[in-house]
Amino acid sequence: MLRSTSDPLAGRPPPSERAGQKALALADLCTLRALPEPVLCEIDAHLTGFLRAAEARVRARAAIRLAECPWAPVEAIRSLAFDAFEIASPVLQHSERLKEQDLLALAALGPQQRLALARRNTISEKLAERLCSFGERDCLEKLFRNLGAKLNARCAEQTADLIKADCLLREALSGRGALEVEFARSLYEIAGDAVYALLDDICPQALPRLAGLDARPDAVDLDALGETLSHKLHEIEALNAEDVLRATQNGRTDIADHAVARLTGLEPADWRQTLRRSPVRVAILAARAMAMSIDHAHLFYAALCEQGRAHPLPVESAKRAVGELYQQYSRDAARQALHRMSADGSIH
Repeated sequence: MLRSTSDPLAGRPPPSERAGQKALALADLCTLRALPEPVLCEIDAHLTGFLRAAEARVRARAAIRLAECPWAPVEAIRSLAFDAFEIASPVLQHSERLKEQDLLALAALGPQQRLALARRNTISEKLAERLCSFGERDCLEKLFRNLGAKLNARCAEQTADLIKADCLLREALSGRGALEVEFARSLYEIAGDAVYALLDDICPQALPRLAGLDARPDAVDLDALGETLSHKLHEIEALNAEDVLRATQNGRTDIADHAVARLTGLEPADWRQTLRRSPVRVAILAARAMAMSIDHAHLFYAALCEQGRAHPLPVESAKRAVGELYQQYSRDAARQALHRMSADGSIH
């Protein structure tokens, strides 16, 4: 039955349209100037309700208007952020009103949301970790190029294999000009030679260096003494892995390096260089090749860290690395792996 032309409801827009008009009017009011918090809270409740009742095209317009407003109503922003991606996108990229727990939850919604979040002006370590955990190349490239993103060791652990295999991700990191040392050290520990040139260029302090052995005035004499002593012990079959551990823990690199070389078949200079390039892996492989126990291998690596010849990992991570490599390599296989690594970067 048709309404009478005198019906007061005739010609009125539908509820969704009226809600949209009110939502846009309130959104405009919010962007004019900062409002007192009590007023903003009252507006927030009404605006959120109107947005939920409005059409998608209106919500999209409201999202654009509110996304970069530093005092935008919080609940309205959250409502828009968790809306369909086409509506939420500007809020995900720009809004400072989203809390960290919101951002972490939004990252779980899908790849489009994660890509938008990777473009934010500032990205906390927790959000960076969450974005890295999905291993999505496009998102990672945006994240790595974002100078406002804070990258930590966990980010490196989650992405090192991808970075190692993808030159575009390495280029993205290179474009940052500098890297967080914690991230760079963890990245080098896992990716090794594949990222050495990159890190040497933009974060050289993350790369392990020899602890000034050749800078001492008596370095040559001590080195010669170490070579002589290790040679004599080896000749009488009295040199073993415990001697290496004891010398390393006592800071006698002059003896320890030559002892490692004797027991693994490497040249001392090649052992030092290979250790410098990939300290955790090389230290553990050497321990395995010298028939150290797992406990002694961990102590050996810890002693190298104390001397600055390797960077420390968390205790559990270091123990896990030792256990995994000991499981993967027999003594002979570890020795062969060491020689391959040495040959790749040999200075002879």
